[in-house]
This record gives sequence, structure tokens and C-alpha cells, in this order.
Amino acid sequence: MTSETKVGLFTFFGLVLLGFSIYMLGNFTVSKGFDINVYFKNVSGLPAKSIVRLNGVEVGKVKELKLDGPRVAAVVRLNDGAVIYKNSRFSIAATSLIGTNYLQIDQGDFSSGILAEGDSVEGESMSSVTDMLAETMATINNLASGIAANGKFAEDLNATLENLRMLSGNLNELVFSLRPYLSSSMQDVSELTKASKELMAKIDGGDGLFTALVQDEQMKTDVQTTLANVRQVSEDAKQFIGKMAKFRIFWEYDARYQPDGNLTESDLGIKFVPANGFTYYRVGISDLGNRDNDPKDDKDYRGKPNQIDARLGLYNKWADLQVGMIRGAGGGILALKPFYKSEVLPVREFNVYGEVTDFGRNRVINNKLFDKPKAAIGARTFVTKNVGVGIRYNEMLEKNARALQLTGSLSFEDKELASMLGLATLAK
Repeated sequence: MTSETKVGLFTFFGLVLLGFSIYMLGNFTVSKGFDINVYFKNVSGLPAKSIVRLNGVEVGKVKELKLDGPRVAAVVRLNDGAVIYKNSRFSIAATSLIGTNYLQIDQGDFSSGILAEGDSVEGESMSSVTDMLAETMATINNLASGIAANGKFAEDLNATLENLRMLSGNLNELVFSLRPYLSSSMQDVSELTKASKELMAKIDGGDGLFTALVQDEQMKTDVQTTLANVRQVSEDAKQFIGKMAKFRIFWEYDARYQPDGNLTESDLGIKFVPANGFTYYRVGISDLGNRDNDPKDDKDYRGKPNQIDARLGLYNKWADLQVGMIRGAGGGILALKPFYKSEVLPVREFNVYGEVTDFGRNRVINNKLFDKPKAAIGARTFVTKNVGVGIRYNEMLEKNARALQLTGSLSFEDKELASMLGLATLAK
């Protein structure tokens, strides 16, 4: 083989290897398929050459992204044989919280027709993580500004907290005065239990004076029965005290601020949580101190002031259901906690909820008839153990009265009151 032949073969194989490398690394394809255009307002980090999935199955790739006026056109290469209906939903998804974005297609229905070469469809743009965080922080800042402002909301909140401090102080003094009696009673029970055990040991052993006292078998039987009853009473007392320690009481204050109209509503309640772990009871007053609806304010559709609020609650780790007299009318609230297992979120608790009350409402407020139930949806999170913030949309069923509200919540556990009520139960 001549030198020229060797050089030629070497060059040929080198070109083949180079072509194969470009094919593999450049993500080129020679498979059959067809192109469609998907238009977005914002591609939200969707990269070119990203995967296209139909109901989770890969069916193509994004060939390129290009600007088309105020929109972005994604040229999508779909595999030959991929059947996608024209009313399918095109959106941008991510493999994980920090994963790569891809184009997700949710299949439509056959009646809309099948996409073909050169067809164009509209995609659903999503907000970026930065935009969502900015909106959330703006909402929290607005709520904090409303609380800090020298307006009626701040005055009501300060007055309520002052009343809570006075009430807690009075209860602390009462419990402190009862503590010596409680300690003495528990010491007596403990000494009685100890003495009964020592007495039974001496009776069974027949030592000393007890040998003479219990020669009569009937007397010995009576004494043993009596002391056994004493031990049973002692065990029952211990079990009761253990249950009493799991009984919990919380003071809860909820405020709702409506920027449109500068209106404030607030509720104060006390929640009793038994030791069973799935029910609780809450009683209180809603719409504290609110004046009745101002006829000069066409946005003031608040409920009647100072209404009785009494609820029965059922709860577990992922849901909370409340039924009863909610803000003066029969209704219910269902809250879901979709992230109760999450260890990533920087909040203590997050829930979304729906609320429906006053099913028989037929009331005229500011010359407007309200004849539909009072409904609201919202979300709330506790940023600390005691402080929660949220947002809700009120009067969902009344088109001309719907309003956005910012919410704030305070929750404090009252261990002293829980101990006092447990002691009162023991006294009965």
C-alpha cells in the first residue's frame, strides 16, 4: 500500500469520525417529522434544543427560539407519527424546582383537528420565580405597612393586644394563688400511694404488730381490698393528670384589611383543643368594634358588627374543617395544607381555604340586595410560630361586591388558663 493510499484512508476515516462527532454533540437529527410554531409572551427560561413531551412522553424538540414582534416564537420539531390535537395545551414545565425547563403538551380532543406542518398555536406563559417572589414580598410589605400605619387598623390591633395582656395577667395571678393547694393535693396523693405500698408489704410478710392485727383472715382480706382501691384511685388520678397536660388553649386574633375602601374587619376567639388529637372548639366575637355599614361608602359591604362566632373543628396533618356559627351565620370553612410534609419552605405552615356562610342571606346593604351566600377563597401562611399573613378574595358570588383583602393572624397558647380549667374539672 502506497503512502498516498494510506493518507487517503486516514483522511477518509478522520472525516467520518468528525461527522459522527458533530452529529452526536450537535444534537442533529435526520429522523422524519414536521415543524409547528408555538407563540409565548414569555418563554420563562425555556432553552433551545429542549425536550417536548406529550402527556409526559417525549415527542420532539424545540429547534429554535425567535422574536416575532412582542411575542416569542418557539419552532418545534415533532417526531413523525406524533398526533397532537389543535386545542391541546402548550405550557412550560420544569423537571424539578431547580431542574431544566421543557415544553409540556397536554393532549386536547379529537374534534378540534390534528396539527400539521407549519401550523401555529398559542402557548401559556408563566411568571418567573423572581416575579412570583417579588409579588409575594410586595403583598407582605403592603400588609406590614397597613399594620404600621397610624390608622384604625393599627389602633384596633393595639387595643386588642392590650386587652389580651391584661386578661393573661389576671389569669396568671389566679393560677399562682391556686398553685400551693394543687401542689399540696398532689403531694398527699403521692404520700398515700407510697404508704399503701409499704403497708401491703408488711401485711404480706406478717411482720411485727401487723402479725397480730391480721390474724383474722376476714380483716386481712378487707384491708387488702381497701388498699387495692386506693392504688386504683391513684392510677386513675395519674391518668387524668396526664390527659389534662395535653389539653391546650389558644387565643386567636384575625384581621382583614380591604385596600379598596380602606376597610378593616377583625375577629377575636379562644380555641379549646382536647387531648384526642382530631377535634377542637372555638368561641368568640367577629367584626369587633366595626361601625355599621356606612351609607356614604359604596364599597362598604361588611357584615353586622359584634356577632357571635362558635365553631366545631375537625383536623389532621393535611386538612382543617370548621362548621358552626361563623361570623354570626351558619356555614363552614375547609382549609387544605398541601405542603405539610415539606422541609424546604421557609414558613411554618401554609394553607389554602374556602369559606361559605349565611346561606339564607337576604339583606340590603347600601341599596344593594345581597341574596347569595357569603363566599371567599384565600391562602395563609405562618411566618413565625405566632404571626400569620395571607390574602383572600371576598364575596365571590356577588359580582358588584367582590374585593381583595389582606389578612393578618395572631395566635398565642395560654398554658396557665389550660391548667386552671383542668384543675376546675378535677374539682368536680
